[in-house]
Amino acid sequence: MKRRIVISEDGPVQEPMLPLINIVFLLLIFFMIAGSLQKLGPFEVNPPASQTAAAEPENTIVLWLSQGAEIGINDQKGGLERLSSMLPKDYIGRPVEIRADRATEGAKVVAVLKRLQELGVDKVQLMTAMEPGQGPQ
Repeated sequence: MKRRIVISEDGPVQEPMLPLINIVFLLLIFFMIAGSLQKLGPFEVNPPASQTAAAEPENTIVLWLSQGAEIGINDQKGGLERLSSMLPKDYIGRPVEIRADRATEGAKVVAVLKRLQELGVDKVQLMTAMEPGQGPQ
């Protein structure tokens, strides 16, 4: 199938621009949606390094622990004394994943673990970040 380019005497040769514009807008929409799929916590943490990585189950409760021992679950923030009120109503039997900052003192992490145990949480996971160049090859 040959395309014909119409040359008018009034101006230069023009290619149809509509398909190019459509592709640009589709790519823009795709990257806007794909870029916002990761759920962020109530504050930023820098997790410790890890050798392996595994995906979290869908029903996992994510608990954020800042360097200053501030706790966050979903959009709620508070201290250790507010932990029971921040957990969802159906937390019994669900795993809790702790995402602590790498500069958080170990004693603060242990205090959170003890409080979770007192509240009846059976399974706790400590999230770490995979360092570049580490892990299975």
